[in-house]
Amino acid sequence: MKKKSQIGFVISTIIFLGIAAIIFLSFTTYSSIIKDDILNISKLTSTNIYSEIDSELTKPIFVSLTMANDSFVKNWLAEETNRSESEIVHYLEGIRNKYHYHSVFLVSDTSGKYFHYNGLFKTISKENDHDIWYYNFVNQENLYILDVDQDEVDNQLLTVFVNCKILDPSGNVMGVTGVGVEMEYIQSLLSDFEKNYHLEAFLVDENGLVQAHTNAGYIGTRNLNDEDLYQKIGNSLYGKSEALNVFDLESHKTEQYVISHYIEEMNWYLVVRKDTSILTRSFNQQLYYDAFIILLVLASVIFIVTKIIKRHEAQLNYTAMMDTLGILPNRKGFDLKLKEAFADDNFDWCVFLIDLDHFKEINDQYGHIQGDKILKHMMTICGNSLTDHLITRWGGDEFSGIIYRDSAEATALLDALREQIASDDMLSKFNITVSVGLTQATALDTEDTIIKRADKALYESKNNGKNRVTYL
Repeated sequence: MKKKSQIGFVISTIIFLGIAAIIFLSFTTYSSIIKDDILNISKLTSTNIYSEIDSELTKPIFVSLTMANDSFVKNWLAEETNRSESEIVHYLEGIRNKYHYHSVFLVSDTSGKYFHYNGLFKTISKENDHDIWYYNFVNQENLYILDVDQDEVDNQLLTVFVNCKILDPSGNVMGVTGVGVEMEYIQSLLSDFEKNYHLEAFLVDENGLVQAHTNAGYIGTRNLNDEDLYQKIGNSLYGKSEALNVFDLESHKTEQYVISHYIEEMNWYLVVRKDTSILTRSFNQQLYYDAFIILLVLASVIFIVTKIIKRHEAQLNYTAMMDTLGILPNRKGFDLKLKEAFADDNFDWCVFLIDLDHFKEINDQYGHIQGDKILKHMMTICGNSLTDHLITRWGGDEFSGIIYRDSAEATALLDALREQIASDDMLSKFNITVSVGLTQATALDTEDTIIKRADKALYESKNNGKNRVTYL
């Protein structure tokens, strides 16, 4: 039994190690694959965000450039003193109705008047801090710029303005025109991507200053160059030669990708930061769950198989111990029980042998089939009479057993069984009786000595006329 347990342990260990090896190989293989997939997804997501932002902010640039090159606008500015202000206001209102931008404006360089789609708003001045944007812009070489500022016309609403110069045929500035897109709209675009792809996406200028972010508090105040994460990347973050600048950053706490994408029309950078440690933890957690389930299933299978094997083994042992007629145990069963009896220091038990009288004549006269029927009937009677004791088929027409009582009680039980057999209708028809030899165990006995003594008692029963119980 111990050897079987050791074999079961070895088999279980081999299966466990095999599964552990599979899990380890899966972990190492799929970790790399998942990391590559995360990178590819991050790149694709960055490209999608870039396309969306580029589409939404490039269009107002083109509209602003179209306005700046509109002959009507240039003619109106050239003849401003002789033209009606309602004309330019009506023009701006038409642009707004057509494209639905939050703000549509025009500033005349000659008069300094700031026109809005709903009328004249004010006259700009160098002394007004909020108007400095205009003077700074007209002194630059850029034909247009994007400027994040508060819209004075609309309750200081944070707006992305596209400022575009209006030039006369000689290249002199006649004014500035353009449109404004609500920052909330840009934030909603970024927010959708952040929620759908679990990342951080924002826009910065070439100096690292945040221009658009879902957190309004970062806009115009947060500078990437002041943060350790982006300081590790350095100026490579602002590369313009590659479509995507990809950076794999790892620390003892996090794993993440940072991807920057230069948007030429805006002269801004789209920055996407994807924290992969969450996905890695999720993958590891799922792997642990899978390993737990596999081990649980393995343990269950081993448990069930062990139970089946034990049951099958018990069935085999039972079959091995049973007589071929399937009613009583065989001689092996008797030998096993006899060993167990001797293992106990109590000797209040007896061994008996039974032989069927006249059975040979039955086989000779009626055949072995009838003989087996008689044996089966005999076994049934004995089994029912000695339910608390042991009776086995010794071989042929001989039976052996153990009575777990002293000699007196054993003699009485076996004599009652003898009488029951002698008076049985079926057995008496064939003149079947039994001769019994009985002996009680002693401390000096062995398996051989007690059987020899019982066998001697049986022969005495046979020699003294049969159909009797003899005790020695």
